[in-house]
Amino acid sequence: MTQAITTTEKHNAAGERVVISPDEFGSGAPMEVGRTGVRDKKLIYPEMGFDAATLCLGVVEIDPGHHSPLHRHNCEEVYLVIEGTGYVEQEGETFPLNTGDAVLNRVNVDHRVFNTGDTTMRLAVVGGIMLVPLLPTWPTDSPYEILEPAGEN
Repeated sequence: MTQAITTTEKHNAAGERVVISPDEFGSGAPMEVGRTGVRDKKLIYPEMGFDAATLCLGVVEIDPGHHSPLHRHNCEEVYLVIEGTGYVEQEGETFPLNTGDAVLNRVNVDHRVFNTGDTTMRLAVVGGIMLVPLLPTWPTDSPYEILEPAGEN
């Protein structure tokens, strides 16, 4: 039987980051720039010091009456609704969301989430690492393509 080693450090013996605390979560993702009512917190991302090879993890918070901007990206993404009610729109179709529901956003599908409840909606977001070389056919120099002007939320 292997005995667990307990540490208060956030990096393993090889120097790789393992843990991030809420006071270290990143912000400033494209979907929150120039908007109110939407926060896109970066947790397990390369820019947060993690060397994850295929996945990233974030938390999106949407205030009542607001929505994330219509956008798409060059990777799959899943949501778990931690808290709240609303709906997800994908390619113009809407699907109701409640606490505990999960969503799959496929590659390059236009999507956004609306909060129709009276509390902040919180989504755990897992996506593919979007740092793959961007193809010449991708329409922007960012892995995100925001399709809705800032201020429309």
